[in-house]
Amino acid sequence: MHDREKPVLAAANFILFLVYCVAAIGLGAFAFYIQEVSLAVSVCMGGLLGVACGLFHLAFTPREAKLARSEKTRIDNEFQSLKDMHVATHQEIETLKTTVAEDAASREAALAREVREIAMLLTTYVQKNERRREASAVEGQKLTPRRSDQNLLAAVRSALEENRIELHLQPIVALPQRKTVYYEGFTRLRDPSGAVILPSEFLRVAEPSGLVGEIDNLLLLRCVQIARRLLKQDRRIGLFCNISTTSLGDETFFPQFIAFLRDNKDLAGSIIFELTRDSFEKIPMAAERNMGRLFDLGFRFSIDRCETLDLDLRKLERMGVRYVKIAGDKLVQQLVEAKAVPVTGLNRQFEPADVSALFSRYGVELIADRVETERTIVEILELDIGHAQGNLFGKPKASAEVVKASEEGPRLRMVS
Repeated sequence: MHDREKPVLAAANFILFLVYCVAAIGLGAFAFYIQEVSLAVSVCMGGLLGVACGLFHLAFTPREAKLARSEKTRIDNEFQSLKDMHVATHQEIETLKTTVAEDAASREAALAREVREIAMLLTTYVQKNERRREASAVEGQKLTPRRSDQNLLAAVRSALEENRIELHLQPIVALPQRKTVYYEGFTRLRDPSGAVILPSEFLRVAEPSGLVGEIDNLLLLRCVQIARRLLKQDRRIGLFCNISTTSLGDETFFPQFIAFLRDNKDLAGSIIFELTRDSFEKIPMAAERNMGRLFDLGFRFSIDRCETLDLDLRKLERMGVRYVKIAGDKLVQQLVEAKAVPVTGLNRQFEPADVSALFSRYGVELIADRVETERTIVEILELDIGHAQGNLFGKPKASAEVVKASEEGPRLRMVS
């Protein structure tokens, strides 16, 4: 109780005492003069009333005041505790902000160093490959591209040397909400005039010229950079990064390749390496071994350009393949008309709508790609397909546009 409240309480108690006395005297006088009761009985009646009022005052008033003081003290203590917690929380938030900023700065610096190192390694790799090609040409091997492809090869080399390489991203959506949960990265080169060179063009000359490894690794660098930028926005996202078995099997370059991924192991849940089905079925032993090394680091794989569903799910599970892509129309034809099922060793029949769950049983997700029409969407939804990709949901866009849109728009929590 505050000191300024004590005189007020004392005055209130004194006034109540006077009221009790007046009531006792009044009762005694009323009994003696009006009711003509004897003086002794009147005094006793007045005294009893005074004692009763005093007992009532002592029984209730002090207890209520004590309870009020106790409750006020408790509230004051809790308020002070909340103030202390607020101050401590504010200090922890400031410390966390400083730590996160320092960590982001160190990561960006480390990534810049890694990019420079990889660029130097790529230059060395290209130079060694050029020497091997020249030595093979001296021995009489005809590795020079066709005359009609010489200009294209020159444009590809120029794009790699002058860093005219772009990464375009196409969304992969979850059905039926059509919410973007992944992106697939596509490499686009530009010639000196700024015209785009598509993969269908540059791969024709890049593969025999030994440039595929350099292209794959530059694509990986861009994917890592984009994943880092999106993660800074507190988003989890999966990027499908195309890779060739030539790159996986190159024992000269792969040690640096996997060392770079080991330094970025925290992105294992955000980067999925994608191979074509044809290259996966014909994968050389060295490439398969290195694929296993990536799997041990936590990275997963995707198989695209599938024409049929007769895949061995046990092999896919063992080799770390977690996604299989097949064109939406082809997927419907395989499941509904051809009644195709994957290889599992299970001796039973499956309904078309159960095949997706069968893939999931082995940790593999079916993705319908090249989806162009709403009719295809309706058909694959009836088959319980959970993901789709195609121009219907968005054409490939420059990664800079996608990242900018994600930074300006609402933050989406991506599935890894």
